Amino acid sequence: MLTLLGRFIRDRSGNFVIMTAILLPVALAATGAAVDLGMALIASQQLGAAANGAVLAALSDVQVLSERGVTATKEQVNASAKGFFLANTSNIAFATLDSVLPDASIRRNQIEANISFKATYRTTVMSLFGINTVPIANQAQATVTLRSYMNINILIDTSQSMGIGATDLDQQLVAQATGCAFACHINQARGNSSYDKARAKGATMRIDVARSAVAAAVDAVAAAEQFPGQVTLGLYRFSNDLTEILSPTDARASDLTQVKALAQSQINLDMTYGGTNIERALKQIATRIPTNGSGTSPGDRIQYVIVVTDGVESGQAWTAADNWFLHPYAAPNAPSKAYAAHEVNYALNPSACAALATKDVGTYFIYTEYLEPKYGTINSGDHNRFNFVTSSLFPIIQTRMSSCAGSTSSVLLAKSPAEIQSAVVGMVRKLSSPLRLY
Repeated sequence: MLTLLGRFIRDRSGNFVIMTAILLPVALAATGAAVDLGMALIASQQLGAAANGAVLAALSDVQVLSERGVTATKEQVNASAKGFFLANTSNIAFATLDSVLPDASIRRNQIEANISFKATYRTTVMSLFGINTVPIANQAQATVTLRSYMNINILIDTSQSMGIGATDLDQQLVAQATGCAFACHINQARGNSSYDKARAKGATMRIDVARSAVAAAVDAVAAAEQFPGQVTLGLYRFSNDLTEILSPTDARASDLTQVKALAQSQINLDMTYGGTNIERALKQIATRIPTNGSGTSPGDRIQYVIVVTDGVESGQAWTAADNWFLHPYAAPNAPSKAYAAHEVNYALNPSACAALATKDVGTYFIYTEYLEPKYGTINSGDHNRFNFVTSSLFPIIQTRMSSCAGSTSSVLLAKSPAEIQSAVVGMVRKLSSPLRLY
């Protein structure tokens, strides 16, 4: 008996049949899964293509209506997108639509179409193994800025804090040139300032980056213009007060070559007043530009304001006659910290955009958070300032800007020179962009 059992164990002649019996169901299941998942992928791709086509078609309809002088509603955009999607998905094999949700938004001349869907793919081979369906879900978005006349007002913070080295290496060069890192880069005479000495040493300051970013933004406007004179640009700089470089009503405001030249020559650090009053600048620009228009004519332009700043308010000011003093227009809010009778830091008041909001002006911020200087001589007073700014103001500045502008999407954080330029250019392109998916 034992001999027969041993022979059976050692006999390999029937192994192929046994292994085939064991592995065949596994092979069939794997093949079936591959077939069903491949078909599900094809269905998903077809549905996705239909969704992309739907949002683009809906916005194309909006453009046609706009050229006829008709303003489309959110309901019309949604109906157009959903109708196109359903018309182009009725014959997709084995897939059943479970839900289709269009969601358009209209803000001034910027229209966004969004459609999301859920579907079920019904399996064939996999159903033999208890898997009857494969879920499919996706969405598509498209945006267009309608052919509209618009005016973009760019406000650049030119206060002393914009004279800090733009990068860690630049701050080292500033320290080498001046012996310190902050509140030492400015003298009141152009050509003899520590800023000029640092520039001569090869340092790039944050104001230099901002200037280059605005010049690049003008190039972006020129590239995006859909017809001559579509965009006018207003240029302003501010510290404790707003200074007009170019009025949007100036004949040069639509000559983008001249606008760029003015930006490159006139965006410089403020050598007289050293503080930062973003709130006052926003209130002042609100008195200088008209209520947001329809964009249908050169005299009825859609209005935008873009502010480039580090977001740290400072009420200090200086004149030869008065030395350092607290500027009369400074309006500190909590949290704030005073270091001397003339010096206080605080964050933007969220209500500062109220006058612009009343005029329905689109407000945007490029938040250029600066690096804390750490080279050269930094006295105890500056250490106290940095500690307060980083611990109390940095955590709230971006939120306050969002509250002021009315949307988190209206604030872009940009720390490095490359990010600052990209943010300014990207925002300008968004205000004057053709139909595109995103």
